[in-house]
Amino acid sequence: MQPASIFIMDISKSSSAELGEKLSSYLSDIEEWINKWFHGYGHIQVRHRSGDELIFLAEGYATAFVTAFFISRLWKFENNKPYFGMAFGSIDKSIEEIDIEKWIHPVVKQARLANDFLKKQKERETFHFDLDGNIHVHELVTLLNGMLKLQNALSKQQTDVQRLVCSLYLVYEKQNVIAELLERSAPTIYSHYKKGHSELVLGSYQEVSRVLASLQTKEFGDATACNPDLLEGNIRKHVKGLLNDVFNL
Repeated sequence: MQPASIFIMDISKSSSAELGEKLSSYLSDIEEWINKWFHGYGHIQVRHRSGDELIFLAEGYATAFVTAFFISRLWKFENNKPYFGMAFGSIDKSIEEIDIEKWIHPVVKQARLANDFLKKQKERETFHFDLDGNIHVHELVTLLNGMLKLQNALSKQQTDVQRLVCSLYLVYEKQNVIAELLERSAPTIYSHYKKGHSELVLGSYQEVSRVLASLQTKEFGDATACNPDLLEGNIRKHVKGLLNDVFNL
């Protein structure tokens, strides 16, 4: 048995024929990005399918959430945002053996249920977990979803520039670098960071990631190959190399 996580991603308001082609092309780009993010990190399965759906499976309880969070912060279609149904659990096959298009497993069903939960919302949130399990796991997921609900509310309040500053902080983690990239003063960048509640948005992301990694460690022992910090380093390195394409700076 090994720890794994999964997300099923859809896009809001993607039914326009003209926009559908652009979104489909963009999803193909993101699929390519994800494969590069995981080069040398671990085994994954990722497929762009059904026009506006992306399904992702990887080793590690936190891996799908970390990947989904970065996608959500790098996403460029503000009127057509992605949403992610997520699950994590134990699987009895290695990731590379699985045919993600045909695989039948409880974590797939749970991610689909989580995605359907979001699909039915009038004011759609970005992330939602669904899990089967004992009462303690159920309580944990309730708390995780509650934190993500608050995170989503704060993110929605961000202005365009506050959203950009928050996303650049996720990638660069340094105020002076972001000030130079945006040709603004460091105090101006800090003001956008504070007014956009970026510390709370990014802090909640880190807390959810740590909780998932801690839960995995308790169940499976230390698993360096599934360390979220290593994955973040890979993603940041790749995004910095594609900065203008990702953020249109």
